[in-house]
Amino acid sequence: MSGMEYSNENAKRLQRLYLTSDVKAQRADTIRQLDLSAGERVLDIGCGPGYLCETMAQIVGLHGAVVGIDVSTDLIAVCNRQKASDWISYAIGNATELGQPDASFDAVVCTQVAEYVPDVDRVLREAFRVLKPGGRTVFVATDWDAVVWHSENRKRMAAVMTSWEAHCAHPRLPRSMAFRLINAGFHLDGASVFPILNLRFDDDSYSKGLAQGIRDFVSRTNDVSADDLNAWHGEFERLTGTGQYFFSTNRYIFRASKLPAR
Repeated sequence: MSGMEYSNENAKRLQRLYLTSDVKAQRADTIRQLDLSAGERVLDIGCGPGYLCETMAQIVGLHGAVVGIDVSTDLIAVCNRQKASDWISYAIGNATELGQPDASFDAVVCTQVAEYVPDVDRVLREAFRVLKPGGRTVFVATDWDAVVWHSENRKRMAAVMTSWEAHCAHPRLPRSMAFRLINAGFHLDGASVFPILNLRFDDDSYSKGLAQGIRDFVSRTNDVSADDLNAWHGEFERLTGTGQYFFSTNRYIFRASKLPAR
């Protein structure tokens, strides 16, 4: 993994972020595109706090299975504390070495994780390996160069966002995702965009939690002065107060399948 820390503090911030209306809606769209059925086995690569796994478990039911893996021991501890179904299992694991048998899952999902792994093509090959013939996958990624965030100081905004790009290994992954999936052996079934739009900087907005994460990360890089970084973050409350706040980003959702052997 590149750049980000997976501490207990970061786990708590992710939990809050994943419970905002924006991310709940994104999760619902991911579930819809996965199109799970009762009795299926599904793997979540980089399961985070486990909210997607919990929802998928309700769909596949007790005759199915949900496996969630993550590199963060703190996040896996969170998952195990809140686990609501016996047919969910969580494990500390690496996206490039899944430790699961060949052809053992009907579906594999990976949301906002692949861009953090330097050898992203190996992640795709591993997803392909563990899928049954006829199985399918959904990968969700962000292009961090395509975030629209209003600021009255565009130069400062650009400096902060350029520094932030170092938090992941592939900040523009969606641009090459279709090619990478096909190269890993998948049949590309389609791609779509899930937009996030915030006109307020409040606790239920994705962008407020994101801004906190960016501020914490950029403060450790020394790319931007502490004064500029505080001014960057402080502007959002003021813009909300005057009705000028604007944030928008897209999630790029790629659907692919492992064709049955002929």
